[in-house]
Amino acid sequence: MAVLCCDRTTPEIILKYGYNSEVHHIATQDGYIIELHRVRSSPVYGPANPYKLPVLLMHGLMGSSADWILMGPEESLPYLLSDQGHDVWLGNARGNRYSRNHTHLSPDGREFWNFTFHEIGLYDLPVMVDHVLAQTGQPQLHYVGHSQGTTMFFVLNALRPEYNRKFRLMQALAPAVFLTHLQNPFLRFLAQHETAALVKPYQEDINRLAKALCPDFYSRALCLDAMHTMTGNKYHHMSQLGFPMLLRHLPAGCSLKQVAHFGQAVTSGHFRPYDYGAEENRRRYTGSAVPPDYDLTKVTAPVVIFYGLADQLTHPTDVRQLAGRLPNLVALNQLPNATFNHMDFLLAGDVKDALYDSIIGNVEQA
Repeated sequence: MAVLCCDRTTPEIILKYGYNSEVHHIATQDGYIIELHRVRSSPVYGPANPYKLPVLLMHGLMGSSADWILMGPEESLPYLLSDQGHDVWLGNARGNRYSRNHTHLSPDGREFWNFTFHEIGLYDLPVMVDHVLAQTGQPQLHYVGHSQGTTMFFVLNALRPEYNRKFRLMQALAPAVFLTHLQNPFLRFLAQHETAALVKPYQEDINRLAKALCPDFYSRALCLDAMHTMTGNKYHHMSQLGFPMLLRHLPAGCSLKQVAHFGQAVTSGHFRPYDYGAEENRRRYTGSAVPPDYDLTKVTAPVVIFYGLADQLTHPTDVRQLAGRLPNLVALNQLPNATFNHMDFLLAGDVKDALYDSIIGNVEQA
């Protein structure tokens, strides 16, 4: 298992292992500059097969493209897909360390951070999809999302159903859509005390906390306890270097309003746009005192779901509720080990055998 240096970017890490790495910048309709990272060739396979569909991977809340490559070339999904001849693209949502630019707003200003997962789904994801298809000349792509990476997919295809035809298959890992049964007490407390006033960045505060708790990346006990508090139960599957590597790249940044929006989903039981209060809602949502739910019946792209029984963020009951709302659900897959948790989808020592081989098989067969 390789150790990733904290000062290396995702493209630099990819290049280090002999994979061809590219950086692409695209502008959203509302002016955010999104950075995409491409894995175009593999030292095992060579250049990607132009007849195979590209694969777009999307990270979760506070994450980045680096989340997908933390386990090294033998275990990480982008490398494994590239080794099979796929053109692999890693997205970065607005506000993270790679997508923290704008055509006219400064990230030092409050206005830059006035967004939630609604805008990420409505504006960020479609330009990524269109750019990947334009660059590869393909009519469709495969999509794999983890946590918030699934949220934005469902937002986009509910609001802009014409995009459904651009996805050959969506594979949803720990989908964060319905969150009523979120069990983690710390996160539930935050959800119950969310406020619409919180629209500024807070990555520096989190970084200071991480450094205070974890001054030595290899003294893992306190660091792991901190992550257990944030993301759920004990990580029985995590590789020996999983958490130290995670701390070098996470948190990658987000807005507090983003977190507040997820908090609203926990307390309301609805999957819907941001709730600004009755008066502002009536102005924004054509006279309605509450935001309208995203219409999941319009998400007609084929979807495969993977979930873990020990996930305290995306609880199995909530995942099953999502599955029941989708008109084109291909499969609902429960990870066989009962202790598989939210970050195990990225960091488990057995994640290749437990999950990634199935994802790659679905890509190859679809």
